Amino acid sequence: MSTMDAKPLTATERELAELDCDRVLVGIQFKPSPLEIGRLTVTVRNHGEHLHASVRAVPVKSRARRSDAALRDWDGLLARGPEPVPLGAWTHLRALARTVRVFLEALADADADAAKGRAR
Repeated sequence: MSTMDAKPLTATERELAELDCDRVLVGIQFKPSPLEIGRLTVTVRNHGEHLHASVRAVPVKSRARRSDAALRDWDGLLARGPEPVPLGAWTHLRALARTVRVFLEALADADADAAKGRAR
């Protein structure tokens, strides 16, 4: 479980999270070095921790099922960590990045819903 406060990420921070996910979710021919995988894991995990807290702060009735599944996935990924097999660290990093993308989509949806509510 995340212990971070639900401090919303700025638009720039969200964009950086998206870019970092793009750097991770590449084909095997572009797989980063082990050192870069370690660095990206720390970076993506930091993005995810902030986003996890923000998604949890969205009222349950406003969250999509996919958001709730991503919250559970995130907790499971952090609890298990990478598998001790070849490509385990990279596979784990990719799973973190895919979950971060769902968090970003969930928050974009929540922002759009909030904007619709304000426009009424």
